Amino acid sequence: MNILALETSTSASKVAIYSSKKGLINVSSIPYDESISDIITQDPNGIFDLLIKGIKETLRSYPCQIDAISLSGIWHSLLLLDKNRKPTTPIYTWADTRAANTVAEYRKDQKLWNWFYNKTGCAIHSLYPLWKIIHLKKHKPDLVSHAYYITSQLQYVFEQLTGKTVESKTIAAGTGMFNIHKLDWDDDILHFAGVNRSMLCELQEPTYKAPLKDSMAELLGLKRGIPVVIGGSDGALNQIGAGALKSGIMTLSVGTSGALRLAYDKPVLPENTSTWCYYALNGKRLAGAATSGAGNCLEWFKKRAYKGCGLSYEQLNQMAAKVDIKNAPIFLPFLYGERNPGWQDNREASFIGIKGQHEIGDLYHGVLEGVLFNLYQCYEALTQITGEPKEIRISGGIENSPLWLQMAADIFNRDIITSGIQHMSTVGSAVLALNALGEIADIEKFEPECGKKYSPNKDKTQIYQNRYQTYLKYYQMTGNKR
Repeated sequence: MNILALETSTSASKVAIYSSKKGLINVSSIPYDESISDIITQDPNGIFDLLIKGIKETLRSYPCQIDAISLSGIWHSLLLLDKNRKPTTPIYTWADTRAANTVAEYRKDQKLWNWFYNKTGCAIHSLYPLWKIIHLKKHKPDLVSHAYYITSQLQYVFEQLTGKTVESKTIAAGTGMFNIHKLDWDDDILHFAGVNRSMLCELQEPTYKAPLKDSMAELLGLKRGIPVVIGGSDGALNQIGAGALKSGIMTLSVGTSGALRLAYDKPVLPENTSTWCYYALNGKRLAGAATSGAGNCLEWFKKRAYKGCGLSYEQLNQMAAKVDIKNAPIFLPFLYGERNPGWQDNREASFIGIKGQHEIGDLYHGVLEGVLFNLYQCYEALTQITGEPKEIRISGGIENSPLWLQMAADIFNRDIITSGIQHMSTVGSAVLALNALGEIADIEKFEPECGKKYSPNKDKTQIYQNRYQTYLKYYQMTGNKR
């Protein structure tokens, strides 16, 4: 059985063919240009048109029978539609923190914070669609008053392919409007935000499937009525693709943003609210922590901070590998605000300790290190609640950099195991589809091929521990109390 796995991520459109016998056999990725996405917003029609283009090109270069389609998209996206279900806004992504000042007023209310967190597993933070809606109501009331429906990036793609107005529970869990206990929209929170339930889609498990529209089948050259599985967020599907729905396996994703996750049978909601808890599937919740800065910080450094330098990532890595680590500058990676552990969406990035002898390689090392320091903060917060994991499986763009992978092992002082395959969330999407179609009976038993293991270098681990304490000092100095 061949699955056409489609992913609309923050930065690119991905199309893959996954065989139930051979695994991932063809993958193409088309980066969004600035007319489609500036990271914080996306053009919904541009996203979909590029996805269609990618499907056609993939099927042209690798013709085969497609038995089903599966979807993956980003968490925490917001799209408003008119009464004809046409977009009236761009897609607002998780990176859009323009609601930060509005959110800051609500964040002062500790009772509200706890009420909201314990219902949803989400914090009061501008990345969540609920708070974007509240912000738009305050600052752009006409825009919201003309909106009939509230949806997401993934749901919009599913609707264009099938005509069905259904939302994945996995995506809903990242909106701030979903009750993590009842696994449904939360009426109290909808009332609080002035959102009518009729504006939202019916919720279904991520294994929900609907037939491909005839017009789409004809456009793509696929057989009529093949099932389209709604899937869910790239983060949750990464957990599936990594074989990490089992107890004690932590995933560490370092792509455009970064995240750590562990699967549980019930909600995990600590009193200090430093982590989040979202729904995965089949009753499984994911306890996790995430950062807004990761690969996007590297992209900023290469394309904006040193625009025109002409250096490749490989060249930058080579320069960073030669750095005197003890005397390198410290980087606070908050170009797009902070998610965990502090939830400060208006926090800013900065280099600290730059000296006259520092060059591009020193600064780039600081960026690589700073991203991992923020993730290590998240690791400390998460493991205080869950305990140390048995194993850490890493995936994402970080796998393209052996230097960065080794740095992760050194900073975490743990063995780090790579996935052995790229596009882990896309694989998870295909595996989910095979489960939905009965090809894989127990999705928790799926076990991917493992890649290389990176073990910590004890000498460097101590250096990084000392630098991490310096990072924490500056982190505390530059933060604001909630």
